[in-house]
Amino acid sequence: MAKYDVRVRYTFEGTYKVVAEDRDEAERMIAEDCGLVLGGNIHTTRDDDEVTDWRFSSHPDMQILSFRERDGKGKVRYTSMCFSDRIEELRKDIIEAIRELLDAHNLKEIKLTDNGEDPVWIIWFDDNADPYECYVTGIEVTDKHLTVTATIKDSLEEVFSQAPFELGASNIDWLNQMYEAVRLQLEDTNGNS
Repeated sequence: MAKYDVRVRYTFEGTYKVVAEDRDEAERMIAEDCGLVLGGNIHTTRDDDEVTDWRFSSHPDMQILSFRERDGKGKVRYTSMCFSDRIEELRKDIIEAIRELLDAHNLKEIKLTDNGEDPVWIIWFDDNADPYECYVTGIEVTDKHLTVTATIKDSLEEVFSQAPFELGASNIDWLNQMYEAVRLQLEDTNGNS
C-alpha cells in the first residue's frame, strides 16, 4: 500500500440578496460581513434589512487539485496536478455569465459595436487547420451552445466558432475578453438610453 496526499477544494456556491447603493457597496458588504466557517453556518454580521436572504446548497462541489505519492520514509516520489476539471468549470462559468448578461437585456445574441481600438481577437482554424487572426463581431448563446461570429483580419470574411468544439469559442482567456466586451457594451447602451 502507498501513502498519498490528495489536495481537495470544496466549493459552496450560492446567492446573497443585499440592499446597497451600488455594485461596489454590495460587493464590499459580502466580502467584509458575510461568510462561512467549516463546521458552522452561512452567516452575516449585517442587519436583516441590508442582507435580506441567502440561498446556498448544503452539499459542496469537490475538486481534486493534486496527488502526491510518498515513499516509506515520507519523501514525495510523484506529484500530479489536476487542471482539466477546473478549466472546464471556468469555461462554463464564463459562458453562463455571458448568457446572464444577455438574458438581463432580453437578448440571445449581440453584435459587438465596431471598436477599432480594442477588439477581442481570436484564432479561427479552417477545414485544413490553417489559422486565421480574427476579431469578434458577435456572440449568440443558446441553452446548449455559444457561437462566436468573427471577421478574418486580412480577407474580412465572416466566420463562426462554436463552443466547446472550436478554440475561438472555448479559450478561457478569449471568453473572458468577450464577457468584458459584452458587459461594457451593454452598460454603455444602458447609460445612453
